Amino acid sequence: MRKKFASPARCMLIASVLVMSVHLLASANDAAQDQGVRECASGSYTQALSVLQTAYARADQTADKVKAASALAQTYIQTHQAAKAEPYLVFAFDHASNKLDKAGYAIDVGNWQQQQGHAEQARYYYDTALQLAPSDAAIAISVGLKRQKLELKNLTPAAKLKNLQALWQRLIQAGEQPQAARYSLNLGVQARALGAEGQSLAFQAFDHARKVATKLGQARLQLETLDQLAQLYEDAHRYDDALALTDQALLASQGQEAHDLLINVEWRHGRILRAQAKNTEAIAAYQRALEHIEAIRTDIPVEYQDGRSSFRETLEPVYLGLADLLLQTSAPLDARLKNAQLRRARDVLELLKQTELQDYLGDRCAVDTARANRKNNKNNVIADDTAILYPIILPDRLELLLETSKGMYSHSITMSAAKMRADVLDFGNILKDNLSFKSQAKRLYQALLAPVDVELAQQGIRTLVIVPDGVLRLLPFAALHDGQQFAIEKYAIAVVPALSLTNTSARPHIDTAYKTLLAGMSEPGAVVDKLPGAMVEQLLAANPQTTANGRQVARAVLTRSLRNIPRTSDNPVMSKPAQHQQLQQMLALAGVDEEIRTLEKLTSSQTLLNAKFTVAAFSQKVKTGDYQIVHIASHGVFGGTADSTFVMAHDDLITMDNLQGFLRAGSMKNQELELLTLSACETAEGDDRAPLGLSGAALKARARSALGSLWPVSDDAATLLMGQFYRRLAEPATSKAQALQKAQLELMKNNQFSHPFYWAPFIMVGSWL
Repeated sequence: MRKKFASPARCMLIASVLVMSVHLLASANDAAQDQGVRECASGSYTQALSVLQTAYARADQTADKVKAASALAQTYIQTHQAAKAEPYLVFAFDHASNKLDKAGYAIDVGNWQQQQGHAEQARYYYDTALQLAPSDAAIAISVGLKRQKLELKNLTPAAKLKNLQALWQRLIQAGEQPQAARYSLNLGVQARALGAEGQSLAFQAFDHARKVATKLGQARLQLETLDQLAQLYEDAHRYDDALALTDQALLASQGQEAHDLLINVEWRHGRILRAQAKNTEAIAAYQRALEHIEAIRTDIPVEYQDGRSSFRETLEPVYLGLADLLLQTSAPLDARLKNAQLRRARDVLELLKQTELQDYLGDRCAVDTARANRKNNKNNVIADDTAILYPIILPDRLELLLETSKGMYSHSITMSAAKMRADVLDFGNILKDNLSFKSQAKRLYQALLAPVDVELAQQGIRTLVIVPDGVLRLLPFAALHDGQQFAIEKYAIAVVPALSLTNTSARPHIDTAYKTLLAGMSEPGAVVDKLPGAMVEQLLAANPQTTANGRQVARAVLTRSLRNIPRTSDNPVMSKPAQHQQLQQMLALAGVDEEIRTLEKLTSSQTLLNAKFTVAAFSQKVKTGDYQIVHIASHGVFGGTADSTFVMAHDDLITMDNLQGFLRAGSMKNQELELLTLSACETAEGDDRAPLGLSGAALKARARSALGSLWPVSDDAATLLMGQFYRRLAEPATSKAQALQKAQLELMKNNQFSHPFYWAPFIMVGSWL
């Protein structure tokens, strides 16, 4: 009889199913089982999946196959691969050998349906579980806890508490079994979420789970309950009690591989010590929490249930908390120690940026490869005339961390995160609407660049490389104004997702011009039938009056619709003939023909235009390895995740994974692109994660640099800027950032395009050299 766990304690669940899967593999010995438990308890989900997949494939008996299928499904769910879990969940439910097991598997399917937002289907499977095992207390309690969560929106706090109290009475009569302790832990979490009214019940549930876990020698379960109890005391500002429980949790963790749980334990430890002004001890606790993250980072699920980002919900506060403490306590140190502590803060920020990009991409390989390549490249240097700026948005202030060849500098500005976000979004909207902008441009300059003006001027800085944080990724730094001139008039500006992911070695010298592949789409074809359904609906709802206006509306709608479009793997809405034609008109880019013709004269190139720009033709060309630059003049759509990011070819969408496959196959397998240009990209409006799409595209394509834009501009402006950029790039000793700077300054001189709307959104991402 299998045990049914309803707790969020994902690692323990996977540890248990890994033991079962190893048992199913007859060749596995006891040592292998023990090692499997240790790996999974420390977060080795990849290892768990590998063992379970083998167990499922080798299982000859239906009963064994059912167990393996259930375990494999649960592991897929924990690693945020829910779509892969469904067939295994259904198989286990359909083939269970008795009613009690079938009831347990019905709960599993119901949980999956609830996670997908299918409330009615979830209720059906929960009811089925109760019908199959009407007298089983464990099934009843499990269903009760899951239905309580399902009905949260429909119940008053008083009703929620009443339901939990009723379940609690049943639970304390269920005996001292591990599954009962886990139900108690689950109930406590739900009670704590009710606020002050639920705290007493939460304490009873957590304390009961702790006593049972201790009595049964369940060390990991004991650690989980101590963690939850400590959180209750921290919530009540009873810091001494919370620290005492934290110490007990750390003691209970000895001899265990429990990195995933110790992240939270040490993070809380650091928070409480900081609240007590014990900064040195707090820094040490935060550092230990970070070390636990790094120990299992390759196996932490990229995104948790309900779409909550693993980075923003569970990891970012740990990194930022440590960086904040290091910056705040550096002020009184002497010059040598301060420089060392600021470098330590920078290293923490670099880890944060790497994890953030991994989270966006849902893929660690591209980030880890880029990090390893930079680490192994001994030619990465920062020139004397280049500075790296890390603006760090904290709840109550803005920190500016500046790195030059002379050392590290920091400045603190009193400005709330909410105020910074509002100012940046307001400035962006003003620029996009072609309105008066000087006062906002000056205010943001004073906050973000004026504090470092002295160091930049004294050291003769000509290139400013920015590692933006949060909403600052949406900010066109080039358009900030000091009252006399724009920032772009003072510095060549580049943006990097993280310096540790950027190839900063000198651009390789070649005797001939870079060979360029030009791909463009001025007249879309069958690709309009492949667009996500939500995007199609919003485009058609715009109902443009003319073709010219239609293009403008279409590009604006694209940026707005990106917030909620489904994953690109979703089934698209197939257009009817009239809709197909309307979409083609709306998404036409008349300026692309002229842009391609201009660039053909300036580059050594081959061209794929319109019907010739198919996914297959593009793939075939780039795989030859003949091109150092790939320039795509077509709609490039950057959403809040890599799944909602794509480029339109004439016949189909090119996803990030497609791009990675094309540019890492054939002769491209062992070489980098020098530059990837996306000249007509659109970024989801107001989504500060969306610009990571350009960084992600560069990493996926293994491109040293990428050139794109924060918002779409007129075709004429884009054509002029791209022409100027490639002219300047061909000049000796001109870096990519300098070529973009010169192109922007040329556009600025043109009365028709002098407003920052036209030239400011273009950004160079990655290597600025």
